[in-house]
Amino acid sequence: MAGGSAAELILFIAAIVIAASVAGTLTSEVDRVSDAISAKSLDVAGEIRADTEIVSDAGASVYNGTTENVTIHVRNTGASDLPVDPGAVDVILDGAYVTDVTVTVVDGGDAWHRGDVVRIEFATGGLTSDTDHRLKLVVRGDEEVFRFRT
Repeated sequence: MAGGSAAELILFIAAIVIAASVAGTLTSEVDRVSDAISAKSLDVAGEIRADTEIVSDAGASVYNGTTENVTIHVRNTGASDLPVDPGAVDVILDGAYVTDVTVTVVDGGDAWHRGDVVRIEFATGGLTSDTDHRLKLVVRGDEEVFRFRT
């Protein structure tokens, strides 16, 4: 009789140890998922705050054939200030990534505040006249597409 109680006690202790280890594993995994969701929400919040609009007129000439430069104007319509840094702006022209980009605040300030307009200029190496072109601008995850004709 005493042998049966000891076996039941050992099985009970083993069941408690297994249940505790499963609960500990689940708790740590839930914490990891929670941390990942928090980090992703901060990234998404930053992207939501960054919003831009290309305000250049597609009917006007944004391409200068003499200097072979494209100049567009972009307004910060988001909730946060954006850096006036060429590294913060990705430009893709007709599927090709543009590396040498100049970003200048039109009003001459040193920060791109909400409502401010910046001038983005870059060399193209020459564009064919009477051709449609597609420019994609990415600023902190916000993507804008601008189509123009040379």
